[in-house]
Amino acid sequence: MENRHNAIQQPTEVLIKELELEEAIRRQLEDARIYFDYSLIQNPEDAKNPLIKLDLITINPQHNQKFLFHSVRGHSKIDLLEQMIDYIKNYKKNLESYEIEWMDAQLPDKVQVSWFRGNDIFDVLNKFYYDKEKSRFRILKIKLMPEA
Repeated sequence: MENRHNAIQQPTEVLIKELELEEAIRRQLEDARIYFDYSLIQNPEDAKNPLIKLDLITINPQHNQKFLFHSVRGHSKIDLLEQMIDYIKNYKKNLESYEIEWMDAQLPDKVQVSWFRGNDIFDVLNKFYYDKEKSRFRILKIKLMPEA
């Protein structure tokens, strides 16, 4: 048998719990198209035990661009998913809402509008530019939205 170290080697109960938590997140975000991007990252406090990072990505069906919704770090996928659920429950109360008008250099005649929540404008820009070539996108306007 091959010596592998990956998620599928977890007990079935753990895998089922992870799937249930992912499904709970999908239900909380309703119509959003989301992707769970897991990666191992260096643990600054313990180099021998890396952390797991979860980037929750949204994909807009109108223009097929991906944006970072939120990122968390922890020691297990269950921990990450529970952190994400807590974030989703409270983010609308705790974060500012921004509207960004932007253009893709590959579609220069089409102005797009996207909405983000973040601690500040820099947080929102990081979410917008997540995994993108910055020179390809031109931001035309960023507007802080009034509280609803």
